[in-house]
Amino acid sequence: MPKNDLDQHIATLQARVRDLEAIEGIRDTIARYSWAVDTEDEAALADIFTEDATIWNKWRDQTYSGRKAIVDFFHQHRAKFKFTNRMSNLNERIKVSDNIGKAEAYHLVMYTHGGESYIGWGTYEWDFRLENGVWRISKMLIKQSMYSTLKKGWGMETGRLITPPDLDQVKQTK
Repeated sequence: MPKNDLDQHIATLQARVRDLEAIEGIRDTIARYSWAVDTEDEAALADIFTEDATIWNKWRDQTYSGRKAIVDFFHQHRAKFKFTNRMSNLNERIKVSDNIGKAEAYHLVMYTHGGESYIGWGTYEWDFRLENGVWRISKMLIKQSMYSTLKKGWGMETGRLITPPDLDQVKQTK
């Protein structure tokens, strides 16, 4: 193989390895996000988001901007809901370009609220940014496709999204 071809082949392989390492780093951030939410580890959760991160919860039509507001949102959410099972992110699709990443995944959640069992699913869309060797979430869109009680069921074709409990009525305990 001529030297120029070998150099090009090596450069192509190095770029592919960088992309694969980035994809694994983003996949790890998604897993750390789920663990931090499930275990109510607010310090770990804060470290997962960039300082200027934004979350848009489409179902609630609410936006949370900045790391502190995002951690407060999750604190309120956990004060309202108790997890009887864990959040699951499924079928991640991840793309990277330089120090920017994009991902989407399905999510499945099960909660207890007011003595009632809830189940929900939908999708996440994330933007990631590499900061000091760590992939962090810079933008997150939460879309809920189904949210219902066990009693109501989830096989219906209409009425799949019940009104979520209001988070603003939750008192801060910090």
